[in-house]
Amino acid sequence: MSQDDVGRSVDAALVPMVAALGGWGVEEGHWLPDREGAPVIWLRTRTRAQQSGLQSQVWLLPQVQVTLTRLGVPHDIVWRVRVEITSTEAEDGLFLE
Repeated sequence: MSQDDVGRSVDAALVPMVAALGGWGVEEGHWLPDREGAPVIWLRTRTRAQQSGLQSQVWLLPQVQVTLTRLGVPHDIVWRVRVEITSTEAEDGLFLE
């Protein structure tokens, strides 16, 4: 699978991933490859409390990995994926400091 195919599969996985995590305050998601090319999934919640709550959930990474697998991302890439969580509230605070 080419890097473009992987990118399209990860993009396709973001829609159901964000929808499934909406109850946890996730408003949007995107991804960027890390230095080795593995996807880093970025999820954004509304508040810092939602961010903290979601970060403490042990099921989050496996859920992201299952969603990626179901949408055709190869297992060798799925196992290397990282999930980062931020919040709109925390990002707004960056500009105030």
